[in-house]
Amino acid sequence: MARRACRYGRRKGALVVSLADIHPQFSAAVEVAKAEIDAYTKAANDNRPKTLQLPDSVKADLRPRFDVTWFDDVNESVTKEEIVKGVLVAGEFSLFVAKPGTAKSVLLCDIGCHIAAGREWHGRKVKQGLVVFFAAERKALTERRIAAWRKIHRVTGIPFVVVGGKLDLTGGLLDAKLLAATIKGVEEKSHHKCALVILDTVTRTFGGGDQNASKDMQRYIQSVDELHRATGAHVAAVHHSGWEGDRGKGAIDLDGAIDVSFGVTVTGSGLSKVFSLACTGANDGEEGPVTSFRLDSVELGTDADGNVTTAPVVVQANALPCKTDGSNLKGNAAKAMGSLRVAIEADGESPPAGSPGFPNDTLAVTRDAWRSRFLADAWVKEPKATEDTLGKRFRRAVVELTEGHKVGSSGQWFWLDNRT
Repeated sequence: MARRACRYGRRKGALVVSLADIHPQFSAAVEVAKAEIDAYTKAANDNRPKTLQLPDSVKADLRPRFDVTWFDDVNESVTKEEIVKGVLVAGEFSLFVAKPGTAKSVLLCDIGCHIAAGREWHGRKVKQGLVVFFAAERKALTERRIAAWRKIHRVTGIPFVVVGGKLDLTGGLLDAKLLAATIKGVEEKSHHKCALVILDTVTRTFGGGDQNASKDMQRYIQSVDELHRATGAHVAAVHHSGWEGDRGKGAIDLDGAIDVSFGVTVTGSGLSKVFSLACTGANDGEEGPVTSFRLDSVELGTDADGNVTTAPVVVQANALPCKTDGSNLKGNAAKAMGSLRVAIEADGESPPAGSPGFPNDTLAVTRDAWRSRFLADAWVKEPKATEDTLGKRFRRAVVELTEGHKVGSSGQWFWLDNRT
């Protein structure tokens, strides 16, 4: 017995190194036990209090929230990216405000289709891109307007989509995120980056909030900011003004949040009705008249009873004949015309024959020379007027005179337009 015990002891000391060595069947059990111990240890460590640990969902939401530009990198982003020259800028927020029945939605359909098609809009260059028209009211009518535009302009395959459905931009950021996700999907299918998002109208996309309450209007603005962050597109909202005045209904917070605002006015009636679009306020741009237009009716089809379905399209209004002596002008436009005439008489230059953009035998002056003459003339009568105030008057007058074909221009050069 002693010999056996001794022999057993030697075997035990020499051969039994671990439990798995006793029999192969224990090897798998050992590995399972090790895994359980590791899992328990990891879980215990994970349950310990941690400092400054944020949920992944919060981390993901924080990443796109802040945009940092170093001092030395600012010059790389000085130039504005315009999607309609002199009218709409990428990444900004605009408001088209007017009374009901002033063709605001039709006009934005027209602007959007030109951007999607990459075609000049009323003589202004555009940057082509995807356009998303959110028709919160009368989606079917919006589609008929698009069909009319397509029929008149004879184009197909452009990156323009009409989106319908319920959109609540005051109930949180969820709907804004969902719309942004929809836009991303359309971008992938169209192979175009979104350039313009149209919200028609503020009231119908406001949700259950109170437009007159500042806190609800701030929620609306935050949702628009979310669309900007997600898409980088310009957001244009259609809004109604009251029956009196020209500002949009609701809390004034919206006025402070927009980058540029436009108004539409109407003159005449019937076939002679003309709509005028003007910039009524801009943080970084020129205010004043933009364009004038009328509406033409386009037949889309006839039903079984012979009733014709039509939809309107925008047609740029022809400039009416006008005098070039300034006798039919008023206010700052008349003063600017007088200043231009004096500047041309004093410092007018005749470009070489055949210069592109210049009519023959025409004297012209630079914009700076014209502006300096305008300021000097104005200060004679208004010595306390600031240069900023007079500069705004001058910019508006230039737009009115050039849009009305009273003054010709090419680059920085201006002259009296004698065509009419």
